[in-house]
Amino acid sequence: MMETAKLAILAAVQGLTEFLPVSSSGHLVLAGKWLGVSDPGPQVEILLHAGTLAAVCVYYRQRISALLSSLVRGGAEGWRYAGCVLVSMIPGGLLYARMKDKIEAVYDAPRGVAALLVFNGLFLLAAGIPDILRGRHAGASVPGKPSESARRLSGGGPTALRAFAMGCGQAIAMLPGISRSGSSISAGRLAGMGAAEAAEFSFLMSVPVIAGASLLEALEQFGEAPAVAASSPSPQSMAVAVVVAAVTGYFALGAVVRLLERGRFFVFGIWCIVLGGASLALLK
Repeated sequence: MMETAKLAILAAVQGLTEFLPVSSSGHLVLAGKWLGVSDPGPQVEILLHAGTLAAVCVYYRQRISALLSSLVRGGAEGWRYAGCVLVSMIPGGLLYARMKDKIEAVYDAPRGVAALLVFNGLFLLAAGIPDILRGRHAGASVPGKPSESARRLSGGGPTALRAFAMGCGQAIAMLPGISRSGSSISAGRLAGMGAAEAAEFSFLMSVPVIAGASLLEALEQFGEAPAVAASSPSPQSMAVAVVVAAVTGYFALGAVVRLLERGRFFVFGIWCIVLGGASLALLK
């Protein structure tokens, strides 16, 4: 049984880094290495993803409610948005189907993850150069409701082409060390979306991805119930993991929105470079 303290730390790492553009998978691999937990187990991963999924649903509850209402009424906006979400899932699905084993092998190479983390940091810094030079502020002051400055900077909401571009960014982020939110938001910005719309779509399109990945993992473990039950954390530890991941994930979402509004998205790139470089120097 994994100690509750270690599980709580992993849950906090997952919650904070799932939405910050610093790669949750990369941080979990490195955190597990430092904590002496090389493989936290699939049941723990399911719990952590359930917590971060709850964070997205609560943070964007008004937007999700509006979209679902539009879908039920047959509204054009809801169906267009849902179609864009489906398009965004295509690149990741194709890449995972063809390179599943190679991608999963990277998780067993902490130094490789550290190197990808440095690359992720350099990418974030490069993507932030235009905003730094222009001194532009973009983002959303209220979840799901872009501020007036964001609307002026906005290139519009998601389209099929923009969704596909963001999906490509999301697909690349299957590699541990590459940030899903960082790569997808940056891809959306490069495709012409404003920061507010790109951030919102990035987080909302993660809902079916996180839910689907958790469901597949749960189904894979269904046939191994006895073995899984023997190594599962206690119910108390499970509850702690879900709550910690959900709470930290919620505040991480807020931090991303505020930093996007202030044009400070690039600061996460500095963190990735520092952490990745230090890990490369210390890991054997």
